[in-house]
Amino acid sequence: MRALGVVLTAALALGLAGCGSSDSAQVHATVEEFVHAVSTHDAKTVCEKVLAPSLVARFTQEGLSCERGIQIFLASVRDPTLSVGRITVNRGAASALVLTGARCQKLALANLLLVKTSGGWRIASESREASSRRTC
Repeated sequence: MRALGVVLTAALALGLAGCGSSDSAQVHATVEEFVHAVSTHDAKTVCEKVLAPSLVARFTQEGLSCERGIQIFLASVRDPTLSVGRITVNRGAASALVLTGARCQKLALANLLLVKTSGGWRIASESREASSRRTC
């Protein structure tokens, strides 16, 4: 049942990313798409539809493809959760305050920074502050 909820949430988020929706709704949709891609270990979607080109380029600078770098990251993530809080949009930049967690990892409050690209809103970076409470 939980998997169905994730799929429905992702479908709704992707629907919101369409034409006519506000920048805030599009930012929210990008963050939700990130969560769905991480929960399904879909590195291709993360690299092609979620991360900003500048972030993808960092992998290449380190000698990795984006997909390989994300696969390495995803290997340590089990049952990810993310709650989206305040979204702030200022022209071509946005931030989304999120609470993230995964099984046996500390909850973290993070601020995702997004940029508007020709392909839509993309995550460019994050700042994170770990909490002291583990989720297992």
